[in-house]
Amino acid sequence: MRLRSSFVLAAGLVLAAPLAAQAASPIDVGVGVSATRENETTVVATAAWMPEWRRTAHGVLRWELGAIYVRARDNTRFDLDEDVGVVHGGARYERDNGFTAGFGVGAQIGQTDALSGNPQFVSTIGWRWQRFSLLARHISNASIKQPNDGETMLVAAWRFR
Repeated sequence: MRLRSSFVLAAGLVLAAPLAAQAASPIDVGVGVSATRENETTVVATAAWMPEWRRTAHGVLRWELGAIYVRARDNTRFDLDEDVGVVHGGARYERDNGFTAGFGVGAQIGQTDALSGNPQFVSTIGWRWQRFSLLARHISNASIKQPNDGETMLVAAWRFR
């Protein structure tokens, strides 16, 4: 099951890149690492469509419609052995100097001790250099459902236009 879902996500990300080149709005595609309680790490992949909402004096406010894939972890003492996907929507502010911050709300597919129930809140902070971004992200359900470990990740993303 994990191999199949990983393949589907990877194929979707690969197919999204050329399509993004034709789109008027940018698409960010990223990979990184996520950690939860006791630093159990795993690979994550992200994709987000980010149309411009409005220009400000020093940056751009964008809508963000995206998906995050968190790969399962084996051999941990916590229940982290299921792949989880989070589909989310929100906003991201990108300053002209590169600073980036965003927030969104999403729904998850799959369940672990780290991501245990809907809704999931996705917060982002980072820096962008032209097409490349380095982002710190956190996904959590804000203790609406327990356990509420969340996932904290570092993601490197590339923007396609």
